[in-house]
Amino acid sequence: MTSTAVVFGYRGFIGRQVTAALMSAGWRCVGVDRYGRATGGFGEVEGPYYYGDDWSPVALGRYLRRCGPAVVVNAVGASWSMDPTEVRRDNVVWPARLGEACEAAGTPLSIVHMGSSHEYGDTGVIGRSIDERNALAPVTAYGRSKVEGASHLVRAAFRTGRPLTIVRAFNVIGPGHGGQGIWATAVGLYRAAARTAAPRVVAGVPLPETARDLIDVRDVAALVRLAAGTPRPAVAVYNAASGIGTTIAQLFDALTEHTGIPYRFRCSAVGVRTGPTWQRADIARARAKLGWTPQFTLADSIAAALALDEDRGRQRQAPQSIDTAE
Repeated sequence: MTSTAVVFGYRGFIGRQVTAALMSAGWRCVGVDRYGRATGGFGEVEGPYYYGDDWSPVALGRYLRRCGPAVVVNAVGASWSMDPTEVRRDNVVWPARLGEACEAAGTPLSIVHMGSSHEYGDTGVIGRSIDERNALAPVTAYGRSKVEGASHLVRAAFRTGRPLTIVRAFNVIGPGHGGQGIWATAVGLYRAAARTAAPRVVAGVPLPETARDLIDVRDVAALVRLAAGTPRPAVAVYNAASGIGTTIAQLFDALTEHTGIPYRFRCSAVGVRTGPTWQRADIARARAKLGWTPQFTLADSIAAALALDEDRGRQRQAPQSIDTAE
């Protein structure tokens, strides 16, 4: 019997890859975007979006019942750089409504929720790896919103007796990323340099030694697929990361190696927030419990990102600085 997954946010950066990974493994995927448009033949969610009374838990519950027994994947989320109102709407209000809808429907077999490394906060210890036992101590409004949103789904899991898996993604990179964050900024600068035949890339970087754990979006999707097919009792948490701390300088070194375009850092912190200078994840739990290991290297991610059609009608002015708060 074919398993069904309802993927909310299936048009997004991570949601697209999750849907593709599930479908390649034989799942029937029902994709729902933020406007209620859906694939899978079950109609659309009532209401154009989850503003105000639209997409109430009642309407969502009715939709989930139409889908029947299924794994619910929540890939909806506002990025840390968006308007605070949107961050709260997408990261707190939406998971709360989804949790209530899952309870009302009674049909979800389990829930897989995309979390964030920002929920951990700043460990402040260079060389230390963050594992899933780390206390949640978010230092940003974005991180706090992700913790609060996940708490609603945790409560729903305990009320329904259905498993919840939280996949805490670190810095997600790879093809199709949007326009915010370390990765998108660096790739955007190299795309612009290649397009204009610039002799070098110049980036405003206050702290080139800042290290982040970079993980390809396709590896994140593979972890979600494994988690969806192997639900655990109550609540399970897995880090989606590479287990490697990569500095901004090392990222630019890799981009230069791939493109042949050198770079120069302009150490200006004007208008740029700074976050932790070190971040690396422990990924032993996902390896031991799910048999998951990252398959894509940083070089693979760079090659895939730069191979995309650069001018798909949405080319923007190249960013000039790296925000190390991500």
